[in-house]
Amino acid sequence: MARTDRVHTRVPTRELSPLLEEIIASGGVAELTVTGRSMEPTLHDRKSRVRLQAAPETLPRGAVVLYKRDNGQYVLHRVAACRGETYDFCGDAQWVLERGLRREQILAVVTEFQRTDRWTSVNSAGYGLYWRALLAVRPLRRFAHRAAGWLRRQVTRERNR
Repeated sequence: MARTDRVHTRVPTRELSPLLEEIIASGGVAELTVTGRSMEPTLHDRKSRVRLQAAPETLPRGAVVLYKRDNGQYVLHRVAACRGETYDFCGDAQWVLERGLRREQILAVVTEFQRTDRWTSVNSAGYGLYWRALLAVRPLRRFAHRAAGWLRRQVTRERNR
């Protein structure tokens, strides 16, 4: 059965935090369209959607959260490590960790995401294997990226001969 009680509204980034905090504080679930490519291949720019709700007091490794950087920028990334009072985050398409984020910077946690027509729970077994594999190969992404670039240059040289 399709839900008809949803309202889709475009909200400027500067207005996101108060609106999101109000929804979360009331026990609600916020649904946002992903912008940016840092979470590919999991989430696609302007194609994927996420459902967010209040984050637990402690975040597990692998959780995808919406947080606000000290400069005011909103980011949706994965918890790569928990280090006592702080967390390290990384986008799925990235290899450099953003270290030392504090709990008070975290606004919400992703509970479900939509890549195609169906929603996937972050608690599904298949997704659990998926994010563990992504984090396991994170240190190798830099080398794979460099190797792919080298290969592209070689192919381009051959075509231009």
